[in-house]
Amino acid sequence: MPIDISSQVITGLLGTIVGVVLAGALSWSRSRSERRLNLTLSLYAEFHAPAFNHIRIQAYEALEKSGAGVPATYAAVTTDEKVAISAVVHFFEKLALLTETRAVNPALLKRFFGQYAHFWRPLLCDAPGVDDPEWRQTLHAIQRLFARLDALPKKDPKNPRP
Repeated sequence: MPIDISSQVITGLLGTIVGVVLAGALSWSRSRSERRLNLTLSLYAEFHAPAFNHIRIQAYEALEKSGAGVPATYAAVTTDEKVAISAVVHFFEKLALLTETRAVNPALLKRFFGQYAHFWRPLLCDAPGVDDPEWRQTLHAIQRLFARLDALPKKDPKNPRP
């Protein structure tokens, strides 16, 4: 009889341990998914905030008018336009780094930002004149992000939307 009791106790302990481990793994997985979802929604809200919308339009107009690429345009524009260009570049750089570290929801990211990746790529990444190593590294990270997100057909140049 002592053998039966000890084997039942061991079996019970093993069952409890397995249950705790599985519950912990499930909880961690759910909380990770929830964090990724919340961060993705937060980035989407940041991107569409009225103040950032104004900044995006200002950066678009400066880059479009110049056509010389980010570093050359940045060097030649007013302080307000520099702030706008910098804000857009740093937003996409942040998005790129969060994507690379898998901190965001990839399906929602593509849905929320895919059209904008297609729109901003020619202005930020396809323009000439990226000789500065810091700009090149930043814009290369953004280019990788845009390559992941760019699944939509080309935008109509007659209907641009920053």
